[in-house]
Amino acid sequence: MIKISYIIPYYKGQKEIHHCLDSILSIGLPENEFEIIVIDDCSPISAETALSEYIIKNKNIHITRHKQNKRQGAAKNTGINLAHGEYIAFADQDDEIIAQKSQKALDFALKMNVDILTCNFKIRKENGELIDYGLQKGDRTIISGKDFCEQLFEPEYNLAPWSNLYKREFLHKVARYFEENVLMEDSDWIAWHYIHADVVGIFNSPIYTWAMNSYSITHSLHYVNRADWIKFGYRKIRDAQLYKKKSNIFAEIMTEDGKQNIIGGMKKLWKVDNYRLFYRHLDNTLPELQKMNWSGITKILINHPILTLAFLYPIGSIIKKIRHAKANIIK
Repeated sequence: MIKISYIIPYYKGQKEIHHCLDSILSIGLPENEFEIIVIDDCSPISAETALSEYIIKNKNIHITRHKQNKRQGAAKNTGINLAHGEYIAFADQDDEIIAQKSQKALDFALKMNVDILTCNFKIRKENGELIDYGLQKGDRTIISGKDFCEQLFEPEYNLAPWSNLYKREFLHKVARYFEENVLMEDSDWIAWHYIHADVVGIFNSPIYTWAMNSYSITHSLHYVNRADWIKFGYRKIRDAQLYKKKSNIFAEIMTEDGKQNIIGGMKKLWKVDNYRLFYRHLDNTLPELQKMNWSGITKILINHPILTLAFLYPIGSIIKKIRHAKANIIK
């Protein structure tokens, strides 16, 4: 039986992924009890080329290549559909798992038959400093997804998929896929699974080390990434309407969090592109933005990015254009 499948999206990772693979291969399980699925997202240097020696030595490493680049969300979706493990874990190509703790976490998840096991992790700064990160609430505790979302969920907590283990059967049952061809594809996906889980396990030990790199996608300042922040916030608000059936408290948390994502994305778009005149007036504009219909606003911003990028209009005019579009475009 394959107990766990590790899914690694790969793109231009030929220099880093070896450390990630070595850490997973040292987990301490027999080769036939775990698998590593590398999804090559149309990288210029293919994963098959970069990992040729690993493939020869390790029969449980499998590589699938996308015909076109569709970003990490699509790679994770492909990995989920290919996985055979009872549990699924995700890893970024430049990070490492903490093998001994990961095995204990897996044993706990299997024993308690949880839908999701949420774990702690470490952050490695560029200077090598390690920082512990996690919920720090309870240990090896079992709780319902609804209670987890209402009592322990914290929007500011780094909701990265690699800090959890997911029961494969549960993921297929929920059938919620990662958003594709965008950045910031993670947190709304994770929140959706938390609220729909019957059993959430809490394992307050670090199972993963996240390498904080200034060149990573997360820290990129390209304006398209900031537009994805706005889409990210929109998805949270959209999902919150459905969360109300399970928890009004969680729906309110995610609605507010989505609003802040949208505001943050708008501020970063203008700041990054040096529209300082617009940025100077932003704080006076935000209260008015916050009172408006967020579903309508976000649809407009996604479908009409020229408004978001503010190439042509000062902030006051943007508000007027949004109102005009809201009245004439959004039906």
